[in-house]
Amino acid sequence: MGRREEPLDDEMPFAEFAAGLRSLRQQAGNPPYRVMAAAAHYSASALSMAASGRRLPPWAIAEAYVRACGGDPLEWRDRWQKATTTQANIGARPEGD
Repeated sequence: MGRREEPLDDEMPFAEFAAGLRSLRQQAGNPPYRVMAAAAHYSASALSMAASGRRLPPWAIAEAYVRACGGDPLEWRDRWQKATTTQANIGARPEGD
């Protein structure tokens, strides 16, 4: 069994996006990140960080997370693009950039 995720703080710049990812994972039955990693072809830690709320993940990782949970990448692409507006306002960069 993996570690519990840290609670999201509303003050985190990407808490809303991360909460959505966490909700999607919950709807998928809370698969362990290791299982998701095998399906997503990204590490468990990269997927976990995508849902941390601290930084906006690169789209490729967010998309892989969404696909691993059976979500709609087109819907999530829109959500990710909206989150980039927040990113621009705070001067942050996506993880890995």
